Amino acid sequence: MVRIDVIAYTPTEVLEEHDITIGRARELVEKNAVTWVNIVDASGRTLEELETLFGFHPLALEDSINQDLAPKVETYDDTVFVVTRTIVWAEEIETDQLSLFVSKRFVVTIHDKVFPQLEDVRIRIRKKMPKLMKSGADYLCYTILDVLVDSYFPHLDRFQDVLDRLEDDVVKNPTGSGIAKLHDIRVDLTLVRNALRPQRDALGNLARLDLPVFKKETRNYLRDVQDHMIRALDTLDMLREIVTSLMEVQATLADRELNQVIKVLTVLFTVTIPLTIVTSAFGMNVEFFGFNRPEGLWLALALMILPTLTLVAWLWRKKWL
Repeated sequence: MVRIDVIAYTPTEVLEEHDITIGRARELVEKNAVTWVNIVDASGRTLEELETLFGFHPLALEDSINQDLAPKVETYDDTVFVVTRTIVWAEEIETDQLSLFVSKRFVVTIHDKVFPQLEDVRIRIRKKMPKLMKSGADYLCYTILDVLVDSYFPHLDRFQDVLDRLEDDVVKNPTGSGIAKLHDIRVDLTLVRNALRPQRDALGNLARLDLPVFKKETRNYLRDVQDHMIRALDTLDMLREIVTSLMEVQATLADRELNQVIKVLTVLFTVTIPLTIVTSAFGMNVEFFGFNRPEGLWLALALMILPTLTLVAWLWRKKWL
């Protein structure tokens, strides 16, 4: 169900209204210095009203509800359209889309799920943070992007904690299920990195291009967000390298454990060679020295015991036992 919330402010006042119409949101835009319109689960009718009352381009509106887009920046007359992605980690990790329409007096955000990260921005507005209250909609856009990028790092820390636990499991039990878990984590890291990688370039475009909506001072702040984005991607690359290293360690330890098993079996086979030969020879239905006599038994035992002890002593000197 569509939900539209608005928080508008001037340098001295803050106004919040919840579950309103697009028409009411447009009225608040005209009355306040900066207005943030947040739309969750937008419907087709909502998009039509945004096109009519806010003048958004239909292609941008279509992209805003397409949840599989890569991050990008597009300019339509006096509005900048920004597509970003956020990390959502419930039972499985995935990324979701947050679309922003930025003009000189307002920011409109559209997404299909509730993003807890956005509440941090609302809290800053309610606390009347001086820099935020005195700046325009471009600084509000920067604040949203900054909070969004910073929200990646707790998820990356969670990845690190999972890898730390798996490292102990791999060392203690190389032939266990660690390799399957490592493979799943590697797939997740690749998924997240591929989804977020274009965002580095999108933020770079915002910081570099001379867009009329963004002041020069705000572009300096956007460069800082891009730096954080680069650090997040570098962390993802580092985590992928750790996973690869752990998979190699797991394979090495598993091979070593297998070699130990093969070594034990080889030693057992070698030690039993004299026993096998003697019992096979004396088990033939032929006449031999001591046949059916006690000396024959003692001879067989000597031929089995002496070579076996000799092999054991030799393997011991070689440190194979």
